[in-house]
Amino acid sequence: MAKKKKHFIKLNNKIRNYFQGLPFDEGITMLDDDKLIGLVMLLEIPMVKLEREEMIRALRRVWSEEGYKTREEIVSYLTQPYRAVPKGGNPPAYIDKVEKILQLLEGVDHTKDEESRILESFIDVRSSKVTKEKIVAKLGYLRLKERLHTLEKALDVEFNTLNEMTFYESFTFCLKEHDFTKKLLCISDPIPLETLWEKSDEAMIALLTETKEKVYQEKQASLDSFIAHLKAYHHPYLTEEQMTQALKRMAPEESLYHAPIAFETVEKLLRDISQKYDVFESTDHIIIEKEKSYELFGTTLYYLTSVSYEKTLLYNFIWRGEELPVKDELNEVNDRLLAHFKVAVEEVLEEMRQMCGTLKVEDEVMEGFIVRYLEAQILSSRTLKVKEKSKRRILFHFGEYLKPLLARQKREELLAKTIRDFKRLFPLARELKRKIIFHVGPTNSGKTYSALQALKEATTGYYLAPLRLLALEGYENLRAEGVHTSLITGEEEIIDEASTHISSTIEMMNSSVDVDVCVIDEIQMIADRDRGWAWANALIGAPAKTVILTGSSDALEAVTEICDYLGEELVVKHFERKNELVVMKQPTSVRQIEPKTAIVAFSRKEVLGLKQRLSERYRVSVVYGNLSPEVRREEARRFREGESDILVATDAIAMGLNLPIKTILFAKDNKFDGLRRRELMPTEVKQIAGRAGRYGIEEKGYVGALDESILYTIEEAFHAPLPDLKLPFTVMASLEHVLLIGEILETDNILEILGFFADNMEFEGPFVAANIDSMLEIAAIVSEYELDLKTRYYLSCAPASISSPYIESVFHRYIRQIEAGNKVLYIPPRDLPSFAQTNDMLLNAEDRVREISLYLWLSFKFPDLFEDTQKAIDARARLNQFIEKSLQKGSFTKTCRKCGKVLDFSYRFSICDECHSKGSRGGFGAPKRSSYRSRQKKH
Repeated sequence: MAKKKKHFIKLNNKIRNYFQGLPFDEGITMLDDDKLIGLVMLLEIPMVKLEREEMIRALRRVWSEEGYKTREEIVSYLTQPYRAVPKGGNPPAYIDKVEKILQLLEGVDHTKDEESRILESFIDVRSSKVTKEKIVAKLGYLRLKERLHTLEKALDVEFNTLNEMTFYESFTFCLKEHDFTKKLLCISDPIPLETLWEKSDEAMIALLTETKEKVYQEKQASLDSFIAHLKAYHHPYLTEEQMTQALKRMAPEESLYHAPIAFETVEKLLRDISQKYDVFESTDHIIIEKEKSYELFGTTLYYLTSVSYEKTLLYNFIWRGEELPVKDELNEVNDRLLAHFKVAVEEVLEEMRQMCGTLKVEDEVMEGFIVRYLEAQILSSRTLKVKEKSKRRILFHFGEYLKPLLARQKREELLAKTIRDFKRLFPLARELKRKIIFHVGPTNSGKTYSALQALKEATTGYYLAPLRLLALEGYENLRAEGVHTSLITGEEEIIDEASTHISSTIEMMNSSVDVDVCVIDEIQMIADRDRGWAWANALIGAPAKTVILTGSSDALEAVTEICDYLGEELVVKHFERKNELVVMKQPTSVRQIEPKTAIVAFSRKEVLGLKQRLSERYRVSVVYGNLSPEVRREEARRFREGESDILVATDAIAMGLNLPIKTILFAKDNKFDGLRRRELMPTEVKQIAGRAGRYGIEEKGYVGALDESILYTIEEAFHAPLPDLKLPFTVMASLEHVLLIGEILETDNILEILGFFADNMEFEGPFVAANIDSMLEIAAIVSEYELDLKTRYYLSCAPASISSPYIESVFHRYIRQIEAGNKVLYIPPRDLPSFAQTNDMLLNAEDRVREISLYLWLSFKFPDLFEDTQKAIDARARLNQFIEKSLQKGSFTKTCRKCGKVLDFSYRFSICDECHSKGSRGGFGAPKRSSYRSRQKKH
C-alpha cells in the first residue's frame, strides 16, 4: 500500500514539474488542442465531438478515477516521446499505413483528389488509431469545406470561425467640403450554415446574396448616421480637414467612432484643458499625468497622479464631441491615492505601536522614521505609495531603535515577575515565534499519518507520544523511512549519534534544543486529571518552528484559547473519518463473536475473567495497562497476524495500538476513574469505538456490546456531541517552582513545598496547579530520608506504583542506598516456571517489570548510582517472555490467599467466604503504609 502511494506521489510531482507547479486539474488547461486530442486518442476516450472543454473534463475525470497505469501513460505522453503500446496489450503486426488507408477507402465513393487529401490527413496518425469511421468523417468534413470554399468564391465573401459572413465594400464619405471613397469591412450575424447544407448551391447562393445585401444596407445606414452627426453642428474638437485625414487613414476593420486621431491632435485637446498635463502614448493607451503635493507630518511630498484611457474610448469621446472626463477622473484617482496612502501610513504607525508593546514612544519619533524613508522613495518613484520595501526598511530601523529600550524595559519587568507566568519557563519556545497546526479529527481520519509525514520531511524534529509503546512505534517508523532517529523514554534511551529526529514519551520532552517540526499526539489528553500537565508543557514549551497537534474536536476551543494566551498563530486542519463506523442493532452473544473482534473491559480483573471465559471457544489475546509495552505489543502482534481470534483489552487500546479490528464490543458501560465509578463519557466511547474498522483493512467498522442495556448506553454516548474540554488546565510543579517556593518558605521539606504548590500556586493564563496526589504520596516516603531538595524532587517524580507493597518496599531500598551514597544493585528474579499458574504469580511478574521500569528511570536521574541497567533490561526480557507465555496458555487460577481455594475471577475479594467467616484476615494482605514507614525509620 505504502509503495503504491509512493508511486502516485512521484507521478504527481512529475506532472507538477511539467505544468510549472500546477496540479493536473489546473495544468491541463495550458495544453493546446493538438496535445489534448493526442491524449484523448491515446487513452481511447469515447467522445462525440473533440471540443476543448469536453476534452479537458474527460481527461480530468480519467486522471481522478483511473489507476496508476493510466496516470503513467499520461505523464509519459506529456514528458517524453510517447512509445507506449496500445492499452489492449502487445502491438499489432506492422501494416503499411498508406496501404491500410487505401484499404479502408475501398467501397467509399471518392475522387482521386479526395484520396490524396485523406492520405495527407492521416499519414502522421498512429496506424492503430486510423479507422474507417474516422476516414468517412474526415471525407465528409473535406467535402463540406470544399463546398464552403465554392460559396465564398461565388459570393466574394469569407466565413470566419463564428460562421459570420465577412466582405469588403466601397462606401462614399460625403462631408461638407470633402468627398472620398473608402472600403469598409461588413460583418453579418452568425449564419446557421448547418441548416442550409441540404439546399442546392443555387438556393444557398440566393439566400446568402440576400443576406449580404442586407448587411451592406445596414453598414450604409450606420455610415449615413455617422456623417449626419458630423455635419449637424460645428465640431468642438476637430476640423473637417482633420476628420478627413483621420477617416482616410482608418483601417477598413475599424469602427467609425474608433477612427484613430493623430496623437498631436489628442495632445493639444488635452493641454487645452490644463497646461499642467503631461500626455504620453503607448500602443493601445493614452496616459495623462499631473503633479500633485501632500503634506506628511509637516513635510511636503510631490508626486504624480495619472489616468490611462484606451485609445478607442478616447477617440469615441472626441468623435461624438462629448466632454472629456479627464479632469474629474484625475481628481477621483488622486482622492483614492490619498485615501490608500493615509491608510498605509496608519498601518505602519500601528505596527510600530505594536512593536513598542507597553513601551511608551512619542508619536513624533515614529513619524520621523516614516518621513525619513518615505520622502526618498516618493521623490525617486514620483508615486504616492508606501512600498513594501520602504515599509520593511522603516520597521527594521525602528526595531533597531527599540532594541535597547525594550531590553531595558524587559529587565525592569523581570524584576517584578515570578515564575507565575508559566509560558516564560520555556524561553526558547518563546523566541522561535512558533506556528501551531492542529489536525482535528476522529480516529481513522489520517490526521496522525499526515502529521508524521510532515515530521519525516523536516530537517529536524520531535515526536511526542502519549505512551512508550507509541514512542517506540514512531521511532521504528522513522528509521524505516531512512530518518536517523533516537528513542528517549523514562526508562530507555537508544541514541543514534547521527540522529536528526527524536521519538519520546511526552513527559521526556527536551525544551532546550530547537527543531523544525514537533508532533504532539493526542492533544485532548491535556484535560487528563493526572497526566494532562505533560501536554500543557509540550504545547507551551515545545521548541519547534512548527508544532503539529493531533486530537479530537473537543480540544479545539481549549487549544485556541491557549494559543491566544501564547500569542502564537494557530492553523486548524479538519480531517474526516475515512470509512464508516456503525453501531450494531443487537447485542452480541459470547457464543457468536466473530474473528477480528476486540472486547473492551475496564479493569485487569475483568479482562482476565473474560479471557478465562472465552478461551474455551476462541484463541484470545489480552491487553491491559499493567502489562509492559513489550508484552502489549506482542499480544497485539498475535491478534494482528491471526494467531488469536479475539482481543480482550482495557481502554489501553484507545491509544497507540493500530490493529485490524473489525468490531469493538463493550463488556461494560462504566469505569472507576480513580475517584468514583461512573458511566463512560462520549469522548471515551468515541475514542475506543474509533479503533474499529481500520482504514485500508476494513471497509466498515462495527460497535456493539455484550449486553442490551450496555448497548443502549454505548449508542447514546456514540451519537452524543463531544463537549468541549473545560478550562483551566493543569501545571505540574517544576524544579524551578520547587526551588523558588523552598527559598520563600525557607524549607527543604519536599512534602511541605509540594503541599504549598497544590494549595496556593496561581498562574497567569488558563492554568491551575496539577493534581499531585500521587506525587504527594511518594513525597511522604522521600521526606523520611536525609537528602538534598533537588534529589527529593526527582524521587517524588519517580514512576513508583506504591499501591503495590512490593514496589513500595523496593523504593525504600533504593532511597536508603541513595541516602548512603552507595551503588544501587538490581536483584533479578530467580528461575521462573514456564508460565504463571495462578493470578498471584502473574501479578508478581507484572510488579517485577514495573520495578525494572522504576530502576531504569532512576538510572537516568542518578547514573552514577544505578549502573545495573543491562542486567535489568535482560531481566525485563525474561519477565516479558514469562508473562506472554502465561497469557497465551489461556488458563490460570485465582486462589484464596489464606487457604488456597480456587476462586472465580469475577469474585471481588482475595480470600474466600469461608476464611472470611472464620475471621482469618490477619497475616496476609498489604501492610498499612504508616506502620511500614515507622519500621523503616528504625533502621
